[in-house]
Amino acid sequence: MKKEDEIKVKNDDNVGNTAFTVLLEDMMTLRNAETKEHIWYVKEYSRVISRAYAKHFPRSRMSMRKQELIIEAAGIHDVGKLIMQDCLLYKQGRMSAYELELYKKHTIKGGQIIKSLSSGRDRDFERICYNVCVYHHEKYDGTGYPYGLKEDKIPIEAQIVGLADIYDTLLRCRNRESFTKEKAYQMIMNAECGLISPRLTECFEAVRDELEGINYVVR
Repeated sequence: MKKEDEIKVKNDDNVGNTAFTVLLEDMMTLRNAETKEHIWYVKEYSRVISRAYAKHFPRSRMSMRKQELIIEAAGIHDVGKLIMQDCLLYKQGRMSAYELELYKKHTIKGGQIIKSLSSGRDRDFERICYNVCVYHHEKYDGTGYPYGLKEDKIPIEAQIVGLADIYDTLLRCRNRESFTKEKAYQMIMNAECGLISPRLTECFEAVRDELEGINYVVR
């Protein structure tokens, strides 16, 4: 394949990827599975964190293209909530142990949705979307879900989006009082929301001011 043809294919893939994620994002907001603001913030935080990761760890193979795919995937990290029961999705207050276990399955359901919609055209994109949906609630010390993966067994894209998701949830939670930026930062650094990797801790600390300066832009 000629160079110009390769570029065209990549551009076509990028357009297709964006259309795919935008459609799912719109479905999530219509279902009230997520707010537009949360989706936007998680994508922006993922952008900043993935860029910092590439800068601080140049041997990590965090290419520009991988960063772009992570950002796209970040917007649909909770797509599994589309097929969650209403009684769980709109639950007010604390869930029972049984309800919580059902809720946790949104990660696996998200992976199933990605696989069912797979076209095979851009396997890197589909792999990253799958990893983000399924593993973004895993924790570095193995205390997360759905599989209790530890350390580098958790795909880096899922670690990055997971951190972005936690940070925004602390700042803008729908079901309880939100925390200040200072408190949210300290909670993450003190592993009160689960342990993150030493590398991501370094990145999060380095871009703290940039993250705190991000404000929602209505589109």
